[in-house]
Amino acid sequence: MKSGQVHAVTTNQAGVFEGLEALVWRYMESEFLRPVAGHTRRAFEAAHEVVEGRGSEVVLDAGCGTGGSSIALAKRFPECTVIAVDKSEVRLSKARGFPENVFFFRAELLDFWRLALAANWQVKFHALYYPNPWPKASEARRRFHLSPVFPMLLRLSKTHELRTNWKIYAEEFKLAAEIAGASLGLKATLEEFVPKVPETAFEAKYHGAGQTLYRVWVRQPDC
Repeated sequence: MKSGQVHAVTTNQAGVFEGLEALVWRYMESEFLRPVAGHTRRAFEAAHEVVEGRGSEVVLDAGCGTGGSSIALAKRFPECTVIAVDKSEVRLSKARGFPENVFFFRAELLDFWRLALAANWQVKFHALYYPNPWPKASEARRRFHLSPVFPMLLRLSKTHELRTNWKIYAEEFKLAAEIAGASLGLKATLEEFVPKVPETAFEAKYHGAGQTLYRVWVRQPDC
C-alpha cells in the first residue's frame, strides 16, 4: 500500500448481518450481567463527580479518539459538559487544545454506558463517530449495535448520531435502532453527508480519500 493511501472497508458480508433482528430482540428481553471492569468503574466515578459538580447537561463523545470531535462538540454545546471516553490511553494522550468544558476518561464503553444509565445521566447529545466496524461476519457481535448493551445505550439520550465510512454498518445501526428504539419513541434516519470541516482524524482521512461518509440520526421527533 502506498504511503497515505486509505482503503475502503472490505467485508465478506453482502449486506446487513442476517442475524441482526434476532440478536437485538434477544438483548431487549435479557439482562447483561458481565462484571464492570475496575478501571472503568473508577473512571466513571470520576466522570460522575464532574457531572454532578458542574450541574449542566451532558454531551457524551463515545470513542473520542484524540479528541477532535470532543473539541467540536464543546464549541457546539458550550453550555454543556462534554464527557469524552475512549479505551486507548495512547489516543487520549494525544488530545490537545480542548476547551474547559471537555473532560477525558479512559474506559470500556460497554461498561461506561451501563454505569451512566444506572446513574440516571441525562445526555443531551450522544456522539458515536467512526467506531471500529469489525467488518468480518464472524466479528459482527463486536459491533456496538449487536452488543447486549445496545438497548441500554439508546436509553441514555433522546439524540444519538453515528458517523461511519461503511454503509453496511450504518444500515445495521439504523435497523437495530428502529427495533430497540421503537418503545422509546426514537426514530432512525440514514443519510450520506459531506463535512464542512472534518471533526475527527478518521473523518479527515476518509473524506480526503474521497470516500462516501454516512450519518445515522436516532432521535425523538421533537429533538
